[in-house]
Amino acid sequence: MRTIKTIQDVRLLRQARVFSYAFTSYLKEEFSGLKEAFDFDGLDEDFTLDMYGFMVVLEKGDNLRDLSVVGLERKREGLLGSLPEFVEKVERNGECWYKVVVIYTNEYGMVFYLPLEVVTDDEMKTWLEEQAERDAIFQGTGEGR
Repeated sequence: MRTIKTIQDVRLLRQARVFSYAFTSYLKEEFSGLKEAFDFDGLDEDFTLDMYGFMVVLEKGDNLRDLSVVGLERKREGLLGSLPEFVEKVERNGECWYKVVVIYTNEYGMVFYLPLEVVTDDEMKTWLEEQAERDAIFQGTGEGR
């Protein structure tokens, strides 16, 4: 599991070459989008997600049913037991991953990124696909949930 709170965290991931260039570019775009959404006018280097909740990149070996270190407990089935604000399937350059936004309070939430190869549990795959399809339908109709 990798957590991203600052632009430097994204840069370090890119330098480490743990993930593809396409994926780390997407994470950089996402970070910039959050900075803009939180109406921060300063330099990228000065912005931190500490107050808002952060970006979490899940990796092979992470137990998606026990993410208690980021607030999704085993007894509630971790990510599977969460009630995501939305789930999006992202495809770029032949790669695929899921973006799952979970709101914890009115002012704090986490954005989880799951590269497709991380999801080995069939029940989790089905859940992600269903959530992403449902949210794509709602987004397409302009309706809220």
